Amino acid sequence: MKFLKSMLPVFALLLASQSFAEMTFISGVKHNVTEYSYTSDTRRIAEIDILGDSAQEIRFDITAIVSGLGRLRPDVVCRYSHRGERCYTKNHPKIFDYVYDVSITASCVAKDGTQTAIGVDRDDKNIYTNVPISDFRNEVVLTIDNGSIAADMCDTLTVDIQGDLEAIEDVNLKVFTYEIF
Repeated sequence: MKFLKSMLPVFALLLASQSFAEMTFISGVKHNVTEYSYTSDTRRIAEIDILGDSAQEIRFDITAIVSGLGRLRPDVVCRYSHRGERCYTKNHPKIFDYVYDVSITASCVAKDGTQTAIGVDRDDKNIYTNVPISDFRNEVVLTIDNGSIAADMCDTLTVDIQGDLEAIEDVNLKVFTYEIF
């Protein structure tokens, strides 16, 4: 019983300390982007309207899973002779230079037209080998975490995904915009 009486002030202190903790409120929107303002074989550009930019810092978490087809760089051989340089591609290259390189760039455009960089990421699955490559499909995951911008500086978020590859087949783009106050 004496032990419980001596522990009572410790329990009271522990319970009271939680009431002094700082509270953080987070408000945000998650976008699953399926439509792009520009699309080509090797590029996608998404423009997302940012609503409610009311004098608070905005943060962005952006994730893109980009799948598609890589390509082989041709095995170019150059021969020098008295007639000059002759370069050609062999029919059966001995070295296979497989390229699958993708980057993502995010920026904000304010109402007055000024652009502010949010973040950049890049990943590749490049292979330089003497073994023939039969499967050209690949996938990379690109992320921009906690990119932030000052208040009233973002009217439209522009996400630009482009690659050095044969074709982008699918992009799973998720953008989470939020404010901490």
